[in-house]
Amino acid sequence: MPATLRQRDIGFQANLYESQNPTRKWLHTTRRAWVLSKLESVTSPCARFLEVGIGCGVYTEWMARHGFVTGLDINEDFVLAANFLRNVDARVGDITQATQYDSEFDIAVCSEVIEHIVHSQAALNNIFRALKSNGLLILTTPNRFSTMELFARLLRFKLVAALARWVYGEPVDDLGHVNRLTRAALRKQIEKAGFMVVERYDVALYLPVVAEFGGSQGARVCRWGADVLRRSDFLSHLLWTQCWVLKKPECADV
Repeated sequence: MPATLRQRDIGFQANLYESQNPTRKWLHTTRRAWVLSKLESVTSPCARFLEVGIGCGVYTEWMARHGFVTGLDINEDFVLAANFLRNVDARVGDITQATQYDSEFDIAVCSEVIEHIVHSQAALNNIFRALKSNGLLILTTPNRFSTMELFARLLRFKLVAALARWVYGEPVDDLGHVNRLTRAALRKQIEKAGFMVVERYDVALYLPVVAEFGGSQGARVCRWGADVLRRSDFLSHLLWTQCWVLKKPECADV
């Protein structure tokens, strides 16, 4: 991948959390808030973290202040940026091939990553192996049939992507998701890897047109809709992100 494109990726990811569109910003910050709240509730002093998919470092800095972070990403520029932080050892690597870690980490974070990996079962297997007994994985990935994922598929068409960029006035790209999982499909992979489910939660509702033209009021409508849909196990599949807290059982290393 050209270096200029990798550098653009850092700016593009960071921009999502500071978008001028209230709904677009909320879609990403609500997920970030959930992950950080889970980290705050489960992190003990001097924890050892494994971060799978460093990205623009949304969680890396927080974890580095509370322990030591080993980070993996296939994007060299993400790795270089992360290594400027103290208590971070970031490496270029593919989690589906990372079998070198064995019961080393207290907490793993894998947020918005496995949808980019064809062989997500291998990724989950290697994260499970890397965690200590009773270690936790904080995992997020899109719901396959969420409204956002259904409409985002249209971004593969250049005219649609150009129109979206014009409407938002910001960079808009194809999400690059090659492995959109339903909740049931992901649960099967989670259980096959050996994890126990501690918690599951769904966040963020995208409503077309409302998101693009509703402004702050549109964002409030999307938040209200998300709260309503979350009450139904069936309708919550329409929410964009499925969030999980998973545990490696104590007996797994025996």
